[in-house]
Amino acid sequence: MKATTTSQQNQSLIDGIRCFQELTTSDRPLGTKELSERLGLNMIKVNRLLRTLKAIGMAEQNPQKKYRPGPVVHVLAAQSFHSSALFRAATHVAIRHPYGDRTLAIGILWKDAVVYMYHALAGQNPAEGLGGYHLYHASQSSIGTALLAEMDDDELEQCVAGWLPEVRAGLSGTIAEIRRQGYASQRDATGRVNNIAATFSVGGAKAGIAFTDMVIGEGEVERRVAELRTLIGEIESYA
Repeated sequence: MKATTTSQQNQSLIDGIRCFQELTTSDRPLGTKELSERLGLNMIKVNRLLRTLKAIGMAEQNPQKKYRPGPVVHVLAAQSFHSSALFRAATHVAIRHPYGDRTLAIGILWKDAVVYMYHALAGQNPAEGLGGYHLYHASQSSIGTALLAEMDDDELEQCVAGWLPEVRAGLSGTIAEIRRQGYASQRDATGRVNNIAATFSVGGAKAGIAFTDMVIGEGEVERRVAELRTLIGEIESYA
């Protein structure tokens, strides 16, 4: 009898990874009940997953018995830096470019969120920008929309299928504009550009880079975009 194969996903593994990711993105330790509510999972299952993560060092408990990332997170961070050509190249270039008048951000798209690997505020020591920032919904991020614009229409539709109708409403126009001009931009309440982003690729992995928290005139936009392109060239050359 011919053996059959299956591509069925291991849901327990997926849920365990989701638990670990929720712990690593939280600003504080989480209890089992709160984590189960965040993930939409049965509390008994979450408790079992957390105990498993604790057993292998991926989670630990504080004196209040709430969970936080365990010591293995530091090992994974070091291994990730070692194995990611994108991370090494992007951060190598970024820390050599401090800015006193803008934020420099570099991020990747994870599902419908942007994850920052580098985020240095104006005047901040560049080294403090390492390690990223909180997750940010792609629709609210210039990096996010720039990376969405890189997708073909079918992939884009699949990515945003679960978004609220009001969030999706203006997306098509935004994506069309980004594809036309080759970069993403956002404006403040007065209509002035305060955020621009472009995309790049290292070893097949795509990321976005942005200047944010600035106020520039229309005549300066192209100059800022050119500066982003210069940084991208340095990153790609280093890789």
